[in-house]
Amino acid sequence: MLSVLCCSVLPPEEIMAQTTTLLFAIVAVLASARAAGPQVDPPPQPAAVLDNVDLMDLMVKPAYDDLQQAMAGPPADRKAWAALYQKAARLAELENLLFFRTRAGDARRAEWAARAARARQAAADVAAAALLGLRSARPADFEILRATFPAVSDGCTACHRAFAREAPVIKP
Repeated sequence: MLSVLCCSVLPPEEIMAQTTTLLFAIVAVLASARAAGPQVDPPPQPAAVLDNVDLMDLMVKPAYDDLQQAMAGPPADRKAWAALYQKAARLAELENLLFFRTRAGDARRAEWAARAARARQAAADVAAAALLGLRSARPADFEILRATFPAVSDGCTACHRAFAREAPVIKP
C-alpha cells in the first residue's frame, strides 16, 4: 500500500501548476462576486429644477412681494404677526436654494455664496423680529420689524447688481 502512495505523488511542477490554477480560480470567483454584488448608487444630491430666472420669477419674487405687502402696516393681531413670520421665513428658506446654483461660474462662486448668505440672513432677521412681535404683539415690535426689512431689499439689489444682466433696484 505504501508503494502505491509513493508512486502516485505528483511532480513539483504539476503541483505548482495546479496551485496557480486554483489561486486564479479563487481570485476570479471573488472578483465576480464583488462585481455581481449589490450596486450602491451615490447618495442623492440637490439639483436645480428651475434656472435662476425662473426661480426668481416663480418663487423668490412672489415671496418677497408677499412679505413686502404684509409689511405695509402694523399687524392687527397675532394671526397677522404669524403671517408676517411665515412670509419672512419662507423667503429665507427660498434663498437657501441660491447656494447650489450660480450664474457667475466657478471664478465668482465665493462671491455668489456670500451674497446669497447676506440675502438669506436679512430675511431670517425679519423672521426673527416677526417672531418676537408674535410673542408680545406690541406696537414697538413693528418698528423693530420695519427697521430690519430694508436689509432684505438691499441684499437683493446688491446681488442683482453684481450678477444680473438687468439689475432692478428692489424697493422695501
